[in-house]
Amino acid sequence: MHISIPITQDLVDNLGGRYVLYSVYLEGFLLFKVRYKDLHFWNEQMYDIFGKRLPKFPPKYYLAMTESMAEERRVTLEQYLQGVVSDSVISGSDVFITGLKKFQLETFKLPCIKVVLKVYLPDGRQVNVDSKTSDSAERVLEAALYTLNVSRELVEYFGLFITHKDSEGAYSVVKKIAPFEIPFITIWHINDDSYQIDIRKWYTTPTTDAMLMGCGGAIDLLYAQAVQELEMNWSRPTEQQTEMLKELIKAENKVKFLETMQQVEHYSYQKLNPGVTDYPNCNTVATVSMGNNEMYCSLQTSDNRTEIISVHVSKMTRCHVPLHQPEKTMDQQECKLCLIDGQVPKFISILTKQQPENTMDQQECKLCFIDGQVPKLISIRTKQAFLLSKWIKKMLSEQPLPCVKENLEIQDNITSSNILSRNPKKS
Repeated sequence: MHISIPITQDLVDNLGGRYVLYSVYLEGFLLFKVRYKDLHFWNEQMYDIFGKRLPKFPPKYYLAMTESMAEERRVTLEQYLQGVVSDSVISGSDVFITGLKKFQLETFKLPCIKVVLKVYLPDGRQVNVDSKTSDSAERVLEAALYTLNVSRELVEYFGLFITHKDSEGAYSVVKKIAPFEIPFITIWHINDDSYQIDIRKWYTTPTTDAMLMGCGGAIDLLYAQAVQELEMNWSRPTEQQTEMLKELIKAENKVKFLETMQQVEHYSYQKLNPGVTDYPNCNTVATVSMGNNEMYCSLQTSDNRTEIISVHVSKMTRCHVPLHQPEKTMDQQECKLCLIDGQVPKFISILTKQQPENTMDQQECKLCFIDGQVPKLISIRTKQAFLLSKWIKKMLSEQPLPCVKENLEIQDNITSSNILSRNPKKS
């Protein structure tokens, strides 16, 4: 998860006292706005339980802050919150969730009341979840899956996602909602009917399907998503497989359909919106798909040449999304990837289409990986930079060898210039 504090406001309270209001973003979406004193109190509450497990909290200043002191506090708070949300024990605790709910409800000026939250399935079906404006994504997901007769033991294999359909019906996944987030606030703040909350599977290895085949409700969800991705050409069956799958859909043989999909190229891959990269030359169109331990990037150059980059997740050594880029315009995001080709490091930057105005735009994701013996660096500018980073980390978490996961360096709080000045071989 990526926390940033890109915006601060110098304000005056009712008594004439001056204070700074910090706007905290989670993966490009405004999470809450908060004063230092409220974060300090929240930290003290968590420290009583977790002690030194907590990251270092920035100290109080009893005199007026200089500009450099104010910036140092902003950066330190950003690093503190990044550390807190990255620790599943802390971010799953009652004291964390209670404080987070308070900040969010106060930021968006919402009362804690009962609501019916609309959650959608990949085939368009709608599930009405009886919830509250303060219910976490974890609670909403559990309630929705219960309605769909999915076993409680299988909840971890699914997640809530913000998805979007444009005016031409093109579908894209915008972000995964974190377990501690409040889905009602996230979708309410977007305030656009072309966005919705979907239930989708939350794993990248196709063979994991076998773990869910004993549950009828889970089979229905997997089948609905597989059919949707087949229709969107995210998966790539042969002509013979296509005919077989059509017959299985007609016969509503869901189990056999899912078994057949296991043999289909790019089954269960997550596909990003097409973007633009500067590799191998300017104005190259890039389409990135991720799944089955692979990042697959199709590059279409301005002279109509096609180049494919396919990287196994075990070869990835660094994933970085710079979080504070105030000098850039708010219309695109960039993701940078690092790899190795022969003895020459390469750098790719991909730009993709803008999403809703309330998200953080112009982000970049830098990915470093090894090709042969040479490090490569690809930079992708995309609104889906955080999603790309999240899927890569999810693929790594599913690897059987712990050493593979440890190889990935997630750098959330350094500048773009810092990462480019480093030798990719040292990642």
